[in-house]
Amino acid sequence: MGDSGHQVAINAAQQRAYLKKRGVRLDQPCQLDILFPSIITDRDDLRHIPNDYARSSLFTARNKSVPRKTLTREKLFCYNEYITILYTGIELRAEDDELVWLQILHYSQTVPMGLPFKFTIKDLVRDVGWAKNGNNYRRAKNCISRLRANEVLCLNTKAYGKSEPISLIKDYESINDENGSQMAYKMWVDLNLILLFAGNTFTSHDWELYRGLSQVARRLADYVVSHERPFPLAIEKLKKICDSTDLKATSWRQTVRKACCELEIAKIAKIANLGIDDKILFVR
Repeated sequence: MGDSGHQVAINAAQQRAYLKKRGVRLDQPCQLDILFPSIITDRDDLRHIPNDYARSSLFTARNKSVPRKTLTREKLFCYNEYITILYTGIELRAEDDELVWLQILHYSQTVPMGLPFKFTIKDLVRDVGWAKNGNNYRRAKNCISRLRANEVLCLNTKAYGKSEPISLIKDYESINDENGSQMAYKMWVDLNLILLFAGNTFTSHDWELYRGLSQVARRLADYVVSHERPFPLAIEKLKKICDSTDLKATSWRQTVRKACCELEIAKIAKIANLGIDDKILFVR
């Protein structure tokens, strides 16, 4: 075995040990609602995102007028310095891609991770809270294409060593109508996603409240809810999490204050207050 093969074997052993310690065996079906019955179960009001993704700039919050970037092994911002995420693909955004992906993960809970599941485009549009019309059907299909055509390499030096690159959607088959339009999907998510959930390292959102937030407020909610006692967050770090292109300090503060108000109104945080030191203080 060469050096590269030896390293692959070491990485695989690290992953198996990490998962086994948390009650997960890759030689058995890994179904999220079975692994985490007290959190996930069959509740339809929650959606779940891995903390590594919630605290990173994987899903950006940018103005719609700003074109999406195409990235190649781009190092994304991560709040936790021991996490490194390298992303290849079209830029993903909180306003649509994040919602669609969390809903697709919700559909996947009904089967062991790695096995196929089915849904219709009409159900997807309804479940993310969008109006049922042609524009939103196309919007959802575009999200699916972006979520499939990417590579995410998440490296966590504290947990499971080096990770294999994954796509947020591993693969899909579409069922088309007589006009060739995609109406339903048979889809697979990557089994290796279990590495990001094992050990309860994920965040659960009240879906109705979460999907009603603005995109900056949604990214702020990802940070807040992924911490039991969230530390004060500098608005410059939130800006990096959002990968915002807002160049004006005054307008960014206004955006942050609005997002804080949204979290308080939604009761996601009892207090979310921007201080004079440009740090957001939280009480959950």
